[in-house]
Amino acid sequence: MDGSITIRCPRLPKDTDARVGVRRDNQNPDKKQKVFGYNAILSTSVELHLGIELPVAVSNIAGNADEADFLVENTEQIFDHHDCRLNVAIADSKYDAIKNYKYLRAHGCIPVIDYNPRRENLSKVALISRGYDQNGWPFAPCGLLCKPNGFDEQRGRLSFCCFVQCRSLRPNALKEIEKRYDTKSCPGAKNKCGVVMHMSINDYPRLINEIPRGSRLFREVKRFRSASERSNSSLKEDISILDCPRVLNGKRANILAQMAGIVLLLKRAFSFVVKVTMRLRRFYQNADSSLLKSLLPNNVPAFIRNLFLRE
Repeated sequence: MDGSITIRCPRLPKDTDARVGVRRDNQNPDKKQKVFGYNAILSTSVELHLGIELPVAVSNIAGNADEADFLVENTEQIFDHHDCRLNVAIADSKYDAIKNYKYLRAHGCIPVIDYNPRRENLSKVALISRGYDQNGWPFAPCGLLCKPNGFDEQRGRLSFCCFVQCRSLRPNALKEIEKRYDTKSCPGAKNKCGVVMHMSINDYPRLINEIPRGSRLFREVKRFRSASERSNSSLKEDISILDCPRVLNGKRANILAQMAGIVLLLKRAFSFVVKVTMRLRRFYQNADSSLLKSLLPNNVPAFIRNLFLRE
């Protein structure tokens, strides 16, 4: 007898590496539910010129771990295992951390990450008092909101102009503005662009972005984040690898997450090859030989060209 005591508890989980995490309720997105297990973080590459979405990096963490710490790790996996360059990185507000912005910009990538207000006072009075709205757009001296007018890459700042909006206001609205500001003495009244203001990334690294928040381009780029949701759904529903898996420790959960990413990558890659092959076959069946010859480069050897055209 070594004096040790063994206790058996029916409620104690066998997996001691898993933790209780929080996710959105599938039945009600406005509510959150607690889940015991792991969190697989999957990065998806959207290839616009090919029309394909490929998983390129996978990390597995405990349910209560902070996802923001693994954006850099997944990006490092992409640089180590894929010969590619990141142009834009899209993520939700969980990754809204200064270290992620600095890392992505240092590698020539534009971060498109949802902004987390973090208990900021976003009332109208508070926004006017601080001088810019929730998207980082500054207010002109008259109180009207300026609009984006381009990004200065050399200085690392966004330019905003009021574009003399006061001239197009209705008389009643103009009178309200003149009660608090003399529009006739405005320094930008004689300028076509009106008042010009700047917002620097160095001063507001999270809020100010190369692509202005709230702009049409920012919203269009954010739409591609749905590719990540489709990848997650495929792993849970289509392939069903991550649909309530049975794992006993963190090591096995890591292996399962990597296998899921590999299977999804192969499935989508081969599906892309089959789809392109079928389209080419239909094209060559319907096109005449003269058109096919005009499409082929001139440096293709004649015997290969004849075999390809089945002559």
